Amino acid sequence: MSKIQLFLQVEGSRGVHLVELDDDVPAEELIAQAIRSGLAATNAEGALVFGPDGDSPLDPAVPLSKQGVRNKHRMHVHRCRQVIVTLHFNDVTEDVHFPPSATVDRVKKRFVQMIGMSPVDATEHVLQLCGSSDRPEPDTQIGTLVCGCCNVCFDLVPIKRVEG
Repeated sequence: MSKIQLFLQVEGSRGVHLVELDDDVPAEELIAQAIRSGLAATNAEGALVFGPDGDSPLDPAVPLSKQGVRNKHRMHVHRCRQVIVTLHFNDVTEDVHFPPSATVDRVKKRFVQMIGMSPVDATEHVLQLCGSSDRPEPDTQIGTLVCGCCNVCFDLVPIKRVEG
């Protein structure tokens, strides 16, 4: 039995918590860790555990090590199996489904591919939460941006440049 450290993120909170566990504990132990790290106990009911790159939640009864979870992996605990991400750019609006563990960067890459934006133009744009000036960092997991619902909205906006 070895110890592993995991970076844990939870529904509705942008904080990242470093937790240490035995690698043979079942995935459901991360829900208990999430409660200790700030997930409201009411949000723990029906919570799912997502691995670093998985589109599907982990099996709660199977040990982490048997599901490919390794030291320093990013994990996510959320009640939503999928988050519906509404994306806007000019007159284009798309709804795309992602697991809550998907990053803002992954969402942006998928959207710019869908609308056929060139890679050069894409570097000059960022995702901004609709109706705000909040531009989450590219490595922010989208599940941290929602709580009590399973959808989030972004506008693809130009990065402001200062020329002078």
